[in-house]
Amino acid sequence: MKTRKFTGGVDFAPSTLKLKELFQLDPRLYVYEPEEVMIPFDQHIGAPNEVQVAVGDRVQAGQIIAMTDAEVSGHVHASITGEVTAIREVPNLAGGTQTAVVIRRDLTASPTDLQLLRQETTVADRVREAGVVGLGGATFPTHIKLNPADHVDVRFILLNGAECEPFIHADDYLMQRAAVKIIRGGEIARELLQADKILIGIEADKPLAVAAMKKASAGVADCEVRILPVRYPQGGEKQLLETLIGAESPLGGRSVETGAYTMNVATAKALAEAVDDYRPLTRRYVTVTGDVAAPRVVDFPLGTCAGELLAFCGGFTGGRPSRIIHGGPMMGRTLHELRTPLTKGSNGLVVLNQTHDRLFAESPCIRCNRCVISCPIRLEPQSIDQAMRAGELGRCEQLQAEQCINCGCCSYVCPSRRRLAATINEAKQTISQLKKEAAAK
Repeated sequence: MKTRKFTGGVDFAPSTLKLKELFQLDPRLYVYEPEEVMIPFDQHIGAPNEVQVAVGDRVQAGQIIAMTDAEVSGHVHASITGEVTAIREVPNLAGGTQTAVVIRRDLTASPTDLQLLRQETTVADRVREAGVVGLGGATFPTHIKLNPADHVDVRFILLNGAECEPFIHADDYLMQRAAVKIIRGGEIARELLQADKILIGIEADKPLAVAAMKKASAGVADCEVRILPVRYPQGGEKQLLETLIGAESPLGGRSVETGAYTMNVATAKALAEAVDDYRPLTRRYVTVTGDVAAPRVVDFPLGTCAGELLAFCGGFTGGRPSRIIHGGPMMGRTLHELRTPLTKGSNGLVVLNQTHDRLFAESPCIRCNRCVISCPIRLEPQSIDQAMRAGELGRCEQLQAEQCINCGCCSYVCPSRRRLAATINEAKQTISQLKKEAAAK
């Protein structure tokens, strides 16, 4: 089976690659242990959680602090051992607020002290209780994905190690250090879904990760590491399907219907730790890079404030930052407050000062069609953008705005600096909300 090239996408310009060199990361992995965490109740797609602790309670790292009995959900655990000092609103990524449990660390407790999962549970229940969700950014509960419809015949387990966003290296560092656990997560998924083969996709600019994953998979039957071209958005689920097995995910359907189950490498590690080690999801890796004094990848407990991690990496360079992006520069969202806590979906913090941000005012669309050529979903970004700005939501729906994966390719290639991705995402969310309101009537 040959590796293919997916439709659309972009090769980053030399100026972007030069920034990648400027933001060179420390090769070591750093560990940060904050004195306080603010852990949001809801860190998943699905039903909202309910608090399970009260102010004044002493909690142990790994203890469930928020959950619901709803099937599509993800349990949330204390990431440090200490006292619950507050349950209050904290900043979220949208500029609003979210409810969180605030825990002050018990300095006498060991950072390795962890409450493990119940050992008498089934594998599926263990994954659910561990709070494992998609750590590539989607945060969809993993126990749901591991239980597809009866008519679906899963043949492939695709482990996504592409990590194609510029400057983000959390998965790269993870593959170098936890390759055995990642492969084990793939094996567990294969056993549960009775699949045939495990395919691991890694972009060619991660040679150390490729070497580690090849070594870890050497003795595993029907398990293959594929080196992928360096092209954005190679790490998108639809693009990975097209590249590795030549399948296209159906519009409005689930990618697993193609016969392939896709899982981010960080999710695979969390799955292995939940099933084999009875460990809940309480920590992850994050890349802190850009215009900071010491760019690095950090292992941190969930609920750590963004500002604390930026300070841990030496603070800002080049004056006051123009933007701080949560995630990568293509699909990430601008942080509104440094007190925003990082969660299961946090893989990067990118700081850009005025020099590197290169913010320019928009100019009119020149109909060059570059956005259409680069769109990996084959949409017409310029047409959706114009319809949305004119308030024509019906037209946006006809143009399939809801299928946008918000990769940002259209905005990146636009010579007029149009905010295409942001406008299309606004259309997508508005249409989705209107449909929910109509269904509720």
